[in-house]
Amino acid sequence: MRRPDRGVTRFFAWISLAVAVCFTVYLPVVLSFFRLLTSNLDQTFGTAFPAIPIVALLGVLFLLRWGDLHAVLVQEGSLRTEPYVRALGIVLLALPLPFASYSEGSLPASAVSLIVIFYGTSLVLNPRTKLILLPYTVLYVAGVSAPFILEFYLGQPFAGLASYVSAEMVRLSGIPVTWQGDQFEFVSRAGGTVTGVVTPGCSSILSVTTFLGLLGLMHFDMRKPIPFTVKLAAAGVFTLVMLNSVRILLLIWTGYTTGAAALWSLHNWVGYALFVGFYVTFLVVYTRAGGGPQTEPRAGAIAPAYTP
Repeated sequence: MRRPDRGVTRFFAWISLAVAVCFTVYLPVVLSFFRLLTSNLDQTFGTAFPAIPIVALLGVLFLLRWGDLHAVLVQEGSLRTEPYVRALGIVLLALPLPFASYSEGSLPASAVSLIVIFYGTSLVLNPRTKLILLPYTVLYVAGVSAPFILEFYLGQPFAGLASYVSAEMVRLSGIPVTWQGDQFEFVSRAGGTVTGVVTPGCSSILSVTTFLGLLGLMHFDMRKPIPFTVKLAAAGVFTLVMLNSVRILLLIWTGYTTGAAALWSLHNWVGYALFVGFYVTFLVVYTRAGGGPQTEPRAGAIAPAYTP
């Protein structure tokens, strides 16, 4: 059996210790993150917070690029290697400290703090990981924070669009539903009147931002032709808007046939079932289609994992 490379083993041993120390310092932030995450999952699983789907997708991409990361980790270096990068890592480790009290009450802020701590730790222990881990760090930070920012400014228009498309789908399905703007009401066959509202959190903002972040990262890695990436971006956004309306249609149909309790039970997980399935399909399509890389990698950059 082949023995593990010393550089890889050492890196993961040290980063485990360093992360444990950092998480101890930021223990209130860590505890707040899991407390707030649990609360959100109980309320709007699959629509309110992008941490889980993004982590799952980053895990897939991370495994696809394990060869690149492994090549970086096996390179031996002294503690004097790239001191400025290590100094940046120390700065990133200390950066969340002034905002710790705010992070304890904010789910996206606590999530961003934890990923910044992880990336800073990686830079301190092995500066050569800076390029390969940077896009994953940026994607996670953007993917977690962007939906909340966009929801504040564009949430209502997106909710209106989702309501309009969903109302047309419901009308074609023949389900007797009354719509008043973003609100709907119908009488269930199981008995009782069911009412609901398409909120900004139930619009397609989360799925669209996650998709565009994933697409940006894959374009960065594989360097597919820009026209192909742009066309796929437009097609993906349109598909996700329609898919979100299909989700709303499924919820209304479930409530109409089996009652309000079944509607809200389905609401707790159907978003992940639909959207993560779309992301995985997109991942396969983008990897296998669209031609080869547009340009050669930049000097010093990690070689793309794409193989024609």
